[in-house]
Amino acid sequence: MEDMVVSGSDITFGLLGELMTQLNAGTRTGGRKGITGAQFRAFLEHRNPFDHVEVEKVLPFADEEVESDFGYPKGFRIHSVQEQLAMLVKRVDFFQKFDASHINQLASRDLPEGAEGWGLITKPSVVGSAHHNNLIMFLRLLSIQRTFDSWPNHELTINHLRITSRSLTPIQKLEAETPGDFLVIPFQFGMLHRGRSMRRARACFADNEFGLGPYEVAVLMLTHPDRIIGHSQLNASCPGADYAPKGNCAFREGISFHWGLESERLRMSFSTPNSLSRQSGPCTGFLMP
Repeated sequence: MEDMVVSGSDITFGLLGELMTQLNAGTRTGGRKGITGAQFRAFLEHRNPFDHVEVEKVLPFADEEVESDFGYPKGFRIHSVQEQLAMLVKRVDFFQKFDASHINQLASRDLPEGAEGWGLITKPSVVGSAHHNNLIMFLRLLSIQRTFDSWPNHELTINHLRITSRSLTPIQKLEAETPGDFLVIPFQFGMLHRGRSMRRARACFADNEFGLGPYEVAVLMLTHPDRIIGHSQLNASCPGADYAPKGNCAFREGISFHWGLESERLRMSFSTPNSLSRQSGPCTGFLMP
């Protein structure tokens, strides 16, 4: 039987069926195995039954995604929670007093789809009272561990840093439900959403997925000192928080960790959430089913 043609266009039901199949596959896998934004955009430009508003409803910020072959350093792996704990204790003695009796049991569960490993994060409520102060503490620890450029010409106060609501709710849930002094979070270090802007990654999150903020990523960078060690490696961006350059509640920038081309060291820097780069690697966590 011949494909039926939709009146007023050359799109067949067969093509639309194929498109929806690929879109559904992308939704289930965070977009990696489904149709890409570039493919969908090309599809619509040649056979356009929708206007731009309708396109954005289906694939928000679809033009903020590029194919990327950037990855982790050769031989990199997510360390066990015990290895991560040892790295924290090595840097700060008082972490020895933190209750870590639960971490092995929590990390023995099956990882949810999309996660690469278990991240050991000191509970924000145990470290301090404010997200920005916790971040400053771990940035200082990073600067002791290695040569590190942090927030040049930028301030970090309560008026400069805001956790997104999509990330705040699951972090608070994990805080309330997790015993001891450490969160054990299924996470991925940027590969799942590589090549996507931070706001494009947010639009592609699975139902149980949330963006990691600069505090969580700073802790993970401390416990994984081999995550970014050179130029041609995937950055670690932080879609779980927004930054206001002037501290005036205009939260229009995002935060990323990357290798400085001039400084030849790890850097933390700022860019708009719609910044597009093949080296972009938004980091995310997952709630367990």
